[in-house]
Amino acid sequence: MRFLPATAISRLRSSSSNRLLCFLRSSSLLPAAASTALSSHPTLQSSSDGDGNHQPQLLRWHRAILPLTLAASAGVFYFDLLHSPAYCDPLLHHQYGLTESTDLSKEVPNVFIEELRTILQDDMTLDYDERYFHGKPQNSFHKAVNVPDVVVYPRSQDDVQKIVIACNKYKVPVVPYGGATSIEGHTLAPNGGVCIDTSMMKNVKTLHIEDMDVVVEPGIGWMELNEYLKPYGLFFPLDPGPGATIGGMCATRCSGSLAVRYGTMKDNVISLQVVLGNGDIVKTASRARKSAAGYDLTRLIIGSEGTLGVITQVTLRLQKLPQHSVVAMCNFSTIKDAADVAIATMLSGIQVSRVELLDEVMIQAINFANGKELPEVPTMMFEFIGTEAYAREQTLLVQKIVSEHGGTDFVFVEDPDAKKELWKGMFG
Repeated sequence: MRFLPATAISRLRSSSSNRLLCFLRSSSLLPAAASTALSSHPTLQSSSDGDGNHQPQLLRWHRAILPLTLAASAGVFYFDLLHSPAYCDPLLHHQYGLTESTDLSKEVPNVFIEELRTILQDDMTLDYDERYFHGKPQNSFHKAVNVPDVVVYPRSQDDVQKIVIACNKYKVPVVPYGGATSIEGHTLAPNGGVCIDTSMMKNVKTLHIEDMDVVVEPGIGWMELNEYLKPYGLFFPLDPGPGATIGGMCATRCSGSLAVRYGTMKDNVISLQVVLGNGDIVKTASRARKSAAGYDLTRLIIGSEGTLGVITQVTLRLQKLPQHSVVAMCNFSTIKDAADVAIATMLSGIQVSRVELLDEVMIQAINFANGKELPEVPTMMFEFIGTEAYAREQTLLVQKIVSEHGGTDFVFVEDPDAKKELWKGMFG
């Protein structure tokens, strides 16, 4: 460790004192007369000791006024923060930056628009209605304060790369856009910019049946993917909601009703290809199941909500379609009883594929929306998969656990149409 010599320390003290005097003189809280006194007061002049060293001295009241000055400055900063609205604040009346009559050249350069047009031809739009649709997602509870300046529809990774390079060149914000089914406001464009809609990138690039994985583009929906995989006896086990796309599911680290058995998105993605903010393309991993080489970039990108790059290719882990399944439903008097059953079921080692808990408010909403007459009490639903004998055995074991915790009206169905109708009636 190195120490400063005494002369250097003396210079530091002198420099600090001079800076303090300058700060006090320039402070709006210090009267002009006091500022003049600071420079003329005899006790503030440098005094010499016996060795000829100059040592600046400060009056005690100068030391007292410094905390007051800092406190006042902090107070001004605090009140300034109180007047800085959040983009999602529903109580504030924001004004949109773009309207139908807005000249787009004021928002982004015309040369940038022309460069995008060269890249995409007709796969882009400046239409206000289309921009409004992408800037005001129907499922988000956040208040939008702007809409994108332009919406683009790339058809390939190469298109995405060129778009991002152009945005980086002209410093234009980028907002990746998937199915827009999330509610957290991921696709809002508070600063305008370019909305990259990946709905045209929905191809299945490669299916490895023996390895049980598939390589897809980000715009394909999980429901479309499962329809494609069904003839091969495979399926992708995450089901966040109708309309969700694979790219958006990666960006939001989605889950679904099957997460209790198969995990969330981070557990089912093997590798990603991503276009970074400067246009570089990164492949986060290989298709190998086991690898300890380097950073786990796949998990870094998953859940980043489009802030680290635009996902252009996804390699997914697949599962075998179950041979047989049983769906069960039961009621409880309290949420705690239902939670205790879920805990006891997991601790018993029973391999359930789905567990869904609905409180009485949710049941009321289902009755209202679907014209049902379900008992408006906490309700739990299970699904068991495997061979017919195994699934039925697991169902009876859970029925016993439910009865031990005060559950009632335990029913289960095995017919495919009845199961589909039950899930559809509960979740639409």
